[in-house]
Amino acid sequence: MPRNISATWLVIAIIMTSLLIFSESAQAQVAGITPQQLEQFKKLPRAQQEMLARQYGFDLSLLDGSGEAAGKGARNPQTVFPRGTTFDESGEPVIPDDIAAQFQEEDGDLQPFGYKLFAGEPSTFAQVTDAPVPTNYIIGVGDTIQVQLYGKESRSHQVVVSRQGQITIPDLGPLQVVGLTFEKMRELVQQEVSQRLIGMQAAVSMGELRSIQIFVMGEAYKPGAYTVSSLTTIMQALFVSGGVSDIASLRNIQLKRGGETIATLDLYDFLIHGNMANDRLLQSGDMVFIPSRSEMVTVDGEVVRPAIYELKNEKNLAEVLELAGGVLPTAYTKATRIERIRKGGRVINTVDLANAKSLTVDGGDNIEVPAVSNEIVDSVMLVGAVTRPGYYEFTEGMRVSDVLTDIKTSLLSYADLGYGLIVRERDQRREIEVHQFDVEAAITGESKHDKRLKAQDQLVIFSRYEDAKLQELQLTDWIVSETEQERRERTQLLKEYRQNYLRGLVAAQQERLDQEAQEQQSSETQQELRGLFTQRGVYDELGESKIQEYAEYSRHNMLEPILAKLRHQFTESGSLPIVHVEGEVNYPGVYPLVEGATASNLIAAAGGLKASAYLARAEITRTQLKSGETVTDYVSFNLFDVLMGETNVPIKSRDSLNVFVIPDWQNTLEVTLEGEVRFPGKYTIRRGETLAALIERAGGLTEYAFPRGAVFTREELKKLESQRMRSLARELQHEIATNIITGNNQSDMSYQQIRQLLQDLMAVDPVGRLIIDLPYILSGNLNADIQLKDGDKLVIPTQRSTVNVIGEVQLASSFLYDGSLSVDDYLRRAGGTRKKADEDRIFIVKANGAVEMVEVGGWFSLGTKNRIEPGDTVVVPLDTEYTNNIELWRDATQILYQIGVALAALTAI
Repeated sequence: MPRNISATWLVIAIIMTSLLIFSESAQAQVAGITPQQLEQFKKLPRAQQEMLARQYGFDLSLLDGSGEAAGKGARNPQTVFPRGTTFDESGEPVIPDDIAAQFQEEDGDLQPFGYKLFAGEPSTFAQVTDAPVPTNYIIGVGDTIQVQLYGKESRSHQVVVSRQGQITIPDLGPLQVVGLTFEKMRELVQQEVSQRLIGMQAAVSMGELRSIQIFVMGEAYKPGAYTVSSLTTIMQALFVSGGVSDIASLRNIQLKRGGETIATLDLYDFLIHGNMANDRLLQSGDMVFIPSRSEMVTVDGEVVRPAIYELKNEKNLAEVLELAGGVLPTAYTKATRIERIRKGGRVINTVDLANAKSLTVDGGDNIEVPAVSNEIVDSVMLVGAVTRPGYYEFTEGMRVSDVLTDIKTSLLSYADLGYGLIVRERDQRREIEVHQFDVEAAITGESKHDKRLKAQDQLVIFSRYEDAKLQELQLTDWIVSETEQERRERTQLLKEYRQNYLRGLVAAQQERLDQEAQEQQSSETQQELRGLFTQRGVYDELGESKIQEYAEYSRHNMLEPILAKLRHQFTESGSLPIVHVEGEVNYPGVYPLVEGATASNLIAAAGGLKASAYLARAEITRTQLKSGETVTDYVSFNLFDVLMGETNVPIKSRDSLNVFVIPDWQNTLEVTLEGEVRFPGKYTIRRGETLAALIERAGGLTEYAFPRGAVFTREELKKLESQRMRSLARELQHEIATNIITGNNQSDMSYQQIRQLLQDLMAVDPVGRLIIDLPYILSGNLNADIQLKDGDKLVIPTQRSTVNVIGEVQLASSFLYDGSLSVDDYLRRAGGTRKKADEDRIFIVKANGAVEMVEVGGWFSLGTKNRIEPGDTVVVPLDTEYTNNIELWRDATQILYQIGVALAALTAI
């Protein structure tokens, strides 16, 4: 269905919905809509009004205030529906369901101008009698004239013009009125009454008008003969016939009478200027002839009404553009394109609209007025952690301090005062160069940093923070009170800043990838060049970061588009204006190579040095291409001299600066002592300090200490233990899956149950316990002592006098230590082993975490040579061969038992 049909129905639906907002009464409904909506609804054809009124249960008579009585004597007006409307069996039009969806669809093709005026198609053609009669209306046979006599008496007469062209008024006689205008007829009647009827006056008006037959021919939508009111004009005849066809002329509609053309109607005068002076009244037998359209031109682009226009008297470009409403302020008038046909081919002419009056236009021309560029010229852009970001007017001799006038009023509270960038286009290929300056020094007017600016420069100011959460702590009242409009402007400006550099990079990247795929080159030199400057440290190539959320104006966010642009300025000589800094700086990573870059510039870009930086020596790794091969050199220098300005170390393309850490610098090296020491807590230690020395610092052990049961844990052992658990789980899963596939699965457990068991195994938290003999260490033996590391933890439990028996026994429990009892005795006290116990692999977990296997022999196939001590745990493992032959289960159960014993020791403190 055409878009104009959908639009018509959508307007109808909106108005009817508005009419039904108030449900108390019909009068309230009408009162609830705006006058504009009411007038729009009244302009709809009567058939559409009646159809929607029936559908929504609305009393249509309330719109004109006439009620039912008003409609008794009224004639039905013409009924017009949009073209293409479908009707149901009862003759009612069908309203499409997808009106809104169709209305929102954009029509990308230009349409001929003015044809939407005739979107309606008539279904009936009734006479229109409620229009006012103009004074120049010609009286004809069949017209009804109402004469109201007043004076000494009042009488009313309604007379009809006879076929002889006369009207007969009682007491007055016949009067010849045919051919007179309404004004002349009225004067005639009034004059005759006043002269021939003493004391009487007459008021004359038109009653029911005659019907006439006219012809609408040519390129009408439905040509033919039509019976219409005598008040019908050329325009009304066009609507009655459904409008014009798709090839009809709107500028040369002719009124023919007696075989001659007596008037010509140009609808462009009506559509563009509202001029209806040539819209003539029709007479019986008149013909409205619509010829086919003449030459057409297309006007598109930055004009008021882009469309296809029919030419009539327009000969030059200025007149054609006037048809389109003129050009918009956004038009670029110096490069208007005219596409035309010459010698069987299409040619393009680029013209200046300043000469529009002297430029001829021919039929078939396609005129396109382009828009001005989105680029803002003769300006300087300020973006980043500033209070007033945006574009500033550029003036010759302008400096940074002219844009950033004051630290407090021009910058946000968290702005980095030591690092700012000027990004400048250096050639017509839009390659950029970067200049660095100290923001504080520039604002205070220091000439070295208060650099001169050029047109189209961009000043980039960074935040002092990479982490958004840290930056939030520095928000000032000004930022908190920032309006939504200001926030949107900031976001849009940041988007424009990024687009300035990212524009075209996607296409360039795709071209590079296609070229690599075709050539399939994999030389070591190319791989090194391609991967040398992937972002390391804080950033990486994919934009992933150790920081979860970057601050809005962080180095990561603001440098990303600049670095992306610079990477595409790579040359065959290997020059790539990107450098890298790592080590003891606040923000290690990749940075643009600025003009005249030195080591001090790069350190300032990285946010300065950390307190742990080693000033006596730093190193630059310099990679260059020589004769097609990569050559790497190392440049060492004194960092302190650089910072003091005594040495100037230049930085070159693709350099990597490494700032070393002070030897033996330890920011936080902490060890935790818990349990039975005299002064438990966290201790800061020096590198190389031993466990015995630390216990001595803590005041030694208390009299209740149980040193044999000490639990010593280390962070790196937790990681190793976790890796071993994952490796074991993978091996178990592989072996189980293999047994199930090959049919060797002897277990009654389902695959889902086995997976759950493996998940439980992976859910066990590693302890990271290191088995130590604390009494031996405290005895003074240096070979037994261990050096402490960051995160180590020593837990010394209280004295214990129990022995634990766990695993596949009848009753797992703890028993008081009795030196006369053996392993066999403790197992008897636990009720003996179960049926699924692996009696050949019973082991003892000593109080210090060491494991001893129980020697076989004696009752229960157990020997009594193993010595039981307080705090020991006897473990009877599950016989995995009882159900299947998976050997890895033995390792798994042993690990779980050891972890369980260690955790029990820790929680018992």
